[in-house]
Amino acid sequence: MSKTNPNSYYDIEFEVEEVLFRNGLVEDIFYLKDLKQRKLFIAANISQETVEDAVRHIMQFNREDADIPAEERKPIILYVSSNGGDVDAGFELIDVIMNSKTPVYTINLGYQYSMGFLIGLAGHKRYAMPNAKFLLHDGSNFVFDSGAKAQDRMEFNKKMESRIKDYILSRSKLTTEEYDSKYRIEWYMFSDEAKEKGFVDFIIGVDCGLDEIV
Repeated sequence: MSKTNPNSYYDIEFEVEEVLFRNGLVEDIFYLKDLKQRKLFIAANISQETVEDAVRHIMQFNREDADIPAEERKPIILYVSSNGGDVDAGFELIDVIMNSKTPVYTINLGYQYSMGFLIGLAGHKRYAMPNAKFLLHDGSNFVFDSGAKAQDRMEFNKKMESRIKDYILSRSKLTTEEYDSKYRIEWYMFSDEAKEKGFVDFIIGVDCGLDEIV
């Protein structure tokens, strides 16, 4: 059975909810209740602003769980629906997820494209709806600078793309040859193909029920 710290940072006093309700801040009440249940949401393009809450809360949950064995900790549920976005911000969140001793489950309810796909791939368990969509591609590198600086940036981009390749291969069933063959295309897929390739572990309604991720 999973455990949580009884003296949680996220305990919400009744009076706080009453103040929010009286001021019409119903969304804030839902946000606070979701945090108590360890539910996090990213439903926008990936940027520093859209990942910072998830990063902060995952780290805080790990702090609270410090005295609980990893296998007994209550999982963090991260719902990701995103068209993609900033690689630097995305990998900040990926690194936090990958290093979290408290398990982080990633959920694709609708779509995970580009950087959203890479974030979803980081989950300790990965779930998707039957009609959820995924997109894997090489991303965009816009280099506007002097010739020498542009070359330096392109060299660094090559290193970054090599790391992304290693990351994807380590988190899926793809071979190097298959990855290379898909590198220059827009590779869209539904959840059944994503599961076949090892990008997702469970299809909701097929491998598990909705109650497992709510």
